[in-house]
Amino acid sequence: MVKVHVVTRENASRYGQALHDYFRLRHLIYVEERGWEDLRRPDGLERDQFDTDAAVHLIAMEGREVVGGSRMIPMSAPTLLSDVFPHLVQRGKLPRDQAAIEWTRMFVAPAHRTGHRERSVAGALFCAVMEYCHAIGATSVGGVMETFWLPRWQRFGWTTRVLGLPEDIAGCMTLAAFMDVDRKALDGVRAATGWPGSVLARREASEDEPALSLLAS
Repeated sequence: MVKVHVVTRENASRYGQALHDYFRLRHLIYVEERGWEDLRRPDGLERDQFDTDAAVHLIAMEGREVVGGSRMIPMSAPTLLSDVFPHLVQRGKLPRDQAAIEWTRMFVAPAHRTGHRERSVAGALFCAVMEYCHAIGATSVGGVMETFWLPRWQRFGWTTRVLGLPEDIAGCMTLAAFMDVDRKALDGVRAATGWPGSVLARREASEDEPALSLLAS
């Protein structure tokens, strides 16, 4: 059974191997598969300037195996949209408060990609993103995304606000958009993906273990 673990600066020390595998898979997918050479690192771990202590990593695990993940950052902190792609926001204002969450680095490990079947790893991650945002009181989630995601959000019943016209970035049509976070959105993604209950898990921080910094090195 897949569970999606909420990894923060407070409990990161309990996820040492999982975090290593998570960053290794990000390198495999974004550098080796997608060809984002600017992210290539000699240690084979994909981390960037936004992997700070402000980031929350949603790590999908099947037992001890990391099978997928996503990164969540409050828009009050530096984000990919605010610092690298602010020009994608052409309608309205760039959200810059904690109630808006940037969602980036969504991936599923190659061996666990099962298309659109119910109860997939991807489905668990979609549910986890909305469940996490709803739990912390966020009102919107999104950021920089490829346009091919928009029909998926429609299938989930998510209300999506597109903030500008798409642009070709690294060979993909990309835009800025945010989805509303509410109970209807959570129920919709659960119904669409076949994950009816909570998918989130969390290991509590150990008082006798030092915190593990997530700062990019």
